Amino acid sequence: MASSRRLGLAAVVVALCALPACSGGEDRSAASTRPAETVAPLSTTPEGGPAVEASFATVQGLPFTEPEVLRSRNGTLDVTLDVREAQYEVGGVKVSGMTFTGQSMGPTLVLDPGDTLTFSVVNGLDEETNLHEHGLHVSPIGISDNVLRVMEPGSTSPVVVNIPDDQAPGTYWYHAHLHGFTEAQVMAGLFGALIINGLGERLPAELQTGLPDHLVALHDYQLAAGNTIVTTDIDSGAPTTRTVNGMVNPVLTSRPGQTQLLRLGNFSADIWYRLLMEGTTFSVLAEDASPAGRVDQHDELLLPPGKRFDVLVTWPQAGSFKLRTLPYDQGSQGDKYPERVLMTVNVAGDDKATPPQPTTMGALPDLGDAVIAQRRTVVFSENNEAGKFFINGRQFDGKVLFTPKLGTAEEWTLRNVTGEDHPFHIHVNDFQVMSVNGKRYDAVSLQDIVKVPAHGEVVIRHRFETFTGSFVFHCHILAHEDHGMMAIVDVRTDGKPAPAGTATTMGRMPGM
Repeated sequence: MASSRRLGLAAVVVALCALPACSGGEDRSAASTRPAETVAPLSTTPEGGPAVEASFATVQGLPFTEPEVLRSRNGTLDVTLDVREAQYEVGGVKVSGMTFTGQSMGPTLVLDPGDTLTFSVVNGLDEETNLHEHGLHVSPIGISDNVLRVMEPGSTSPVVVNIPDDQAPGTYWYHAHLHGFTEAQVMAGLFGALIINGLGERLPAELQTGLPDHLVALHDYQLAAGNTIVTTDIDSGAPTTRTVNGMVNPVLTSRPGQTQLLRLGNFSADIWYRLLMEGTTFSVLAEDASPAGRVDQHDELLLPPGKRFDVLVTWPQAGSFKLRTLPYDQGSQGDKYPERVLMTVNVAGDDKATPPQPTTMGALPDLGDAVIAQRRTVVFSENNEAGKFFINGRQFDGKVLFTPKLGTAEEWTLRNVTGEDHPFHIHVNDFQVMSVNGKRYDAVSLQDIVKVPAHGEVVIRHRFETFTGSFVFHCHILAHEDHGMMAIVDVRTDGKPAPAGTATTMGRMPGM
């Protein structure tokens, strides 16, 4: 199982990349061997309503539950991740996948700004792995958030993450992130949520006590023979089973007029979610854990892979309401996703007076007047038939592409010359979106993921602050990342490329 999944740098070019199924294109050779999305459920409940379409038989409509929560104490949180292959429950049935702690996803880690988060990553797989703390403004080198590091099979690797005192509150996540292995390991279960406290303290006083606070972790699963999660030749357009916290159509309860905080996160490897909540709107408090300078209401939210929104929701009337993902067309070279029910919310009981709602969670982003030290262009392209993906004409090769100067701001033009949407993501430093397809963008927060439309263009600005060292930016469709759509920036105090022969912070890359 593991050896056929391995993608060293040469394998990225030669082996799996030769399969069109990995690209998100129209040729779906693996789809015919997988079940259609018409499999009858093992059971469902009246509370959940009609059965939800899924690609394998599931138990549906059970009460909403969340992963285990681990909280920091006295400024520290020590976590052991026992990375291994195991059986765990998804949709009420046993499946075989990969796990951090024996469950379908890792525990939710809750910390305060200024805390120290320490992992002990015990790699019980027979392949390499790594760990990324997605969205945190922390060091990218050494034993911190260093995705250019390799954790060998049988090894125990320490990871020490010093969270800044001014780390923005909101919902982040952690997941496996080793080039060539990322898609399969995230698909199989190596991910979890990470929350930085402080968002609630910015709410009106009436909302700060007793506010229901729920993680809604979105993840899809495809099964092969023997109820084993598919990890080879993954086809992002094949029939799949969408889950919330590993459950199919769980049932959350509320009261009329009650406000709840939902932490929406797309923790899937490849697929997109276009969310609509019946009976209410989303009041967005934070996008990608960046508090909103203006709290806006949205009927729909688009979540590419890796995207998070912290939202308030209030149902004014009793009833049964569905959280849905609506149809989404990723473009002529991408996937077309059908509508699916994700979760049911049953609103009943005595009316509750709706407290005042927030209008702001902090300051608006301010990079519009920044002095720009460099302007750069990032071009996303692909050879869809060969399953190869490029940034500025290069598949990922472990070499530095850009060398920003510490403390300066840069403007990047993200250009997509392909026929499918690509979600751009960069580690360490968030960015402000300035325009989309030439039209000024009214940013109310920073973010770490943005959709670059098919045959479109997005202009962003970001400031390279605090940390020097090498880290990556990439498409967060993990199949695209694994097959070349990733590049390295090396932030240096002088902004000049390292002299030839100088030791770098990146260490050994897999397959190199």
